Amino acid sequence: MPTMDELNKTTGRGTVRLGMPTGSAAWHLRYANRTPRWTTRWEELPHAKAR
Repeated sequence: MPTMDELNKTTGRGTVRLGMPTGSAAWHLRYANRTPRWTTRWEELPHAKAR
């Protein structure tokens, strides 16, 4: 904690934080572009009906 405090003191308040994701975290972008689960889960395949 003292190291984090020192880093925040020298680089600016809130620069170094504990592992808490934010809404603008890079993984949100990766999550939004993920493959739909129905490509790997049989039970989630869309159902089609023939007329």
